[in-house]
Amino acid sequence: MKEARPLIQVNASCPGSDAAAETAAAMASSSLVFKKADSTYSSTLLKHAKQLFSFANKNRGSYSENIPEVQTYYNSTGYGDELLWAASWLYHATGDDSYLEFVTGQDGEDYAQWGSPTWFSWDNKLVLLARLSFFKAKDISNSYGSGLSSYRKTAEAVMCGLLPDSPTATKSRTDRNFNFLGPLRPQKNAQTKSLETLSKESQRISSNNKG
Repeated sequence: MKEARPLIQVNASCPGSDAAAETAAAMASSSLVFKKADSTYSSTLLKHAKQLFSFANKNRGSYSENIPEVQTYYNSTGYGDELLWAASWLYHATGDDSYLEFVTGQDGEDYAQWGSPTWFSWDNKLVLLARLSFFKAKDISNSYGSGLSSYRKTAEAVMCGLLPDSPTATKSRTDRNFNFLGPLRPQKNAQTKSLETLSKESQRISSNNKG
């Protein structure tokens, strides 16, 4: 690459909750991968994941707003989904109910758009939080049932948008009945292929159910 790649940072005076929380989620999930193979490294990852989440939550703000020069490459529209995403992975990695409370409580109400999202993308991963239902599901108290149910409804709303014969199916489709996202940046190509695969699978399931 010939482009300049200057070093930038987020901190308390220049917050970047989206970048910090996304990294916290990655570290928390990675700690699970290395838990048996390298427990010391796993513990280090989890320690820093907790620290990053705490930093992201305490110093809220979008890094692309505070560092405008990155908007050309990654213009994040918000940090709420990253905070919820990080908390869900930290709950999975630690079993600490405080993270589950974060996701299903007031912060969930503020940021999750329960039941209303009709898509997911690099900039909005709220629908993926439906996986909370599978994280230590047997151990989750009924007191969190309402919040978890709301995430499930969100996932159902997105899937109904993908299924072509659904009453709420998106009308933004190509001639081959794929969901159309519009012009994409090169770095989104991998995700586009994943969405196309998901769309094909959704159509296959719909066809099988008819039969």
